[in-house]
Amino acid sequence: MVAGLKQRWRDLRKGRSGHRFQDRYERNRRARQEKSGMRAFLLPVVGALIFAAGIVFCVIPGPGLPLVLAGATMLAGRSRPLARAMDWSELKIRQLVRWAIRWWSDASLAARNAVLVLAVFVIAGAGYGAYLFMFK
Repeated sequence: MVAGLKQRWRDLRKGRSGHRFQDRYERNRRARQEKSGMRAFLLPVVGALIFAAGIVFCVIPGPGLPLVLAGATMLAGRSRPLARAMDWSELKIRQLVRWAIRWWSDASLAARNAVLVLAVFVIAGAGYGAYLFMFK
């Protein structure tokens, strides 16, 4: 099972940007005829549960974003529209990251320090909010 997960991860990483989730959907669609009915039913259900848990963990302290991404990836293997949305999102996120890296490299020392101080305050505020939510 672990070897299968590693292979699927390698296949996803090797895919072309903007097409990797749609390609995965097509591979899964062709392989669905070979799978048992129970497994074909169970994978989307598990993906939806992981996605829902990720949404909950985005609100309360926990690993929300990784769970949302894992659940969405599992569901994208069964849904062409979701696979397209994931590919579109990947391109937009890559574009945003390139812009942020360019901005960071061109920014002055004062601007970089201001961003770091702001990040510290946001993280501290989120931690304090989580503390109040959980313990008071």
